[in-house]
Amino acid sequence: MVRFSELSPEFWREFRLWRSVGNEISGLSPPGNFIGSMNYPYINVGALVNDGSSDASILDNPEEWFKRGFTQWDIVRLRSRIILSRTRASVNSLNNPIISRIQELSIGRNSVDVEVRLRKLVLRALADDYHAPLGNIGELRDLRITSNVSAENVVERLINDYDVDAETAVIELYRGSIPVSRIQRMFTIGLLGSRRFRRLVPTRWSITAVDSIIGDYLRNRIIEYDEVGQVEVHKMEYMGNRYFVILIPGPWRYELIELKMPGSIWNRDGNSPKVFADYERTRGMKGYAENTGGAFYVIRLGVLEYLNKVGRQASVIAIREVTPEYKVPVGIWQAREAVRNGMGVNIRGFSDVNEAINYVNASLLAGSVWLNHSRLIREFRSDLARFFI
Repeated sequence: MVRFSELSPEFWREFRLWRSVGNEISGLSPPGNFIGSMNYPYINVGALVNDGSSDASILDNPEEWFKRGFTQWDIVRLRSRIILSRTRASVNSLNNPIISRIQELSIGRNSVDVEVRLRKLVLRALADDYHAPLGNIGELRDLRITSNVSAENVVERLINDYDVDAETAVIELYRGSIPVSRIQRMFTIGLLGSRRFRRLVPTRWSITAVDSIIGDYLRNRIIEYDEVGQVEVHKMEYMGNRYFVILIPGPWRYELIELKMPGSIWNRDGNSPKVFADYERTRGMKGYAENTGGAFYVIRLGVLEYLNKVGRQASVIAIREVTPEYKVPVGIWQAREAVRNGMGVNIRGFSDVNEAINYVNASLLAGSVWLNHSRLIREFRSDLARFFI
């Protein structure tokens, strides 16, 4: 978690504008929610609301942010118009009346009218590589929904089906064209899964869980496809993050290598890139991607969506280079949307892996640093060496 002292003055000025907000708000929820992870299993659970002075429908909509080409500071300005109206509860408190109302508004596909009474409002920055930033937090006394909440039939059916497990529900919603961010919203507030296992899930955990479930589903589809016909490099850039995805003919293997450059938000005072890597084979990874965290799953999702679209499988090296232009963390959604929208757009084909490596090295600020951390390249070269013995 990043504190105000670590963020630029522009960030702080945007959030300070909300100091005049009173303790009673008649406004809108995008809809949206946020659940913290501190002191689990007794956690902060909240609805995102604003005073109705701006278009609430885009305040918690990463897919739309990308479509509109929003910058980092556009996101900061948007999110500065939100109050996280929260209460403290156990992860099993699904019968709590306020939690039930937050659940109700969270299924909506459009903004929901709400009335909120707060005990107090505090200015406190919440910003990291998982969540879109928040900075206005209200301790919730009461929340009322004052309009009808509208949702798709598939959403209504699955939140009311207490026999279907959470993984199946997530996949059905995804196949039903429900945006990933909305699936995550329902997952975090305990609306999916069999009755016995439903509970509140911290937002950062639900983001990774949903990306992982959908990714596993897509991986199990593409491993039946033929391999890509040539080495390809797909290049994309968004908000100071640069992505290079190398597709190599071969069975599904995937690794993510992150390069956090000196001067970037996660390496402000460093003199050299910080490098992190995780890897999975055809059957996936045992456990969690400890080194690259949520980025592993969101980037994998974008790559797998592309491979599923073209009906191919590949061995994949994804490289994320975080540059000094990434000045404020806006959430891991930016990696998901950059890759899933960028795959297949800016492509270069190569006759062999070494040509692709040379191209990537010449394009990266960090040069060839990533090569020493690539397990897949080591495996590929070892396979070639055995072939020529």
